[in-house]
Amino acid sequence: MEANRVMSLTVITVPPELPLEAAHRIMLDHGVRHLPVVAGALLAGILSDRDVLWAAQREGDGADERQPVTVGEAMSLAPVSGGPNTPVSALAKAMVDARVDALPIVTKQNVLVGLVTSSDLLRVLSLLPSEPQPTLDFQVRRAAELQAKA
Repeated sequence: MEANRVMSLTVITVPPELPLEAAHRIMLDHGVRHLPVVAGALLAGILSDRDVLWAAQREGDGADERQPVTVGEAMSLAPVSGGPNTPVSALAKAMVDARVDALPIVTKQNVLVGLVTSSDLLRVLSLLPSEPQPTLDFQVRRAAELQAKA
């Protein structure tokens, strides 16, 4: 199965110049934790709820004179992404390796076409048929074979 079968096609995006507070409000209003950041149609980065929390914490600490005030200043640059034909297993591995919960899906020209989240991958996993459990007869025979070898 490939990304184009599991990705969300309707993705809420934000521009880099949007105030961070406005982006956070969009996240809350729409119940999303990730907003791809686009300049034109091209992926520029991704803003996660973690980025928003980090910016708020930094502001609260007074550690820096200049605080992130726009999405572009708080977003993660060059996010890990996949293509429409990327296998779902490769998306899952990329998410685990990068320790992220969302991957933008882009064309070779870096145009955003979708988003795959960890929830999308769990939904796919939940639809897979469960593995059949060995029957009691098999288990008894296997136990007898192991006992005979001992």
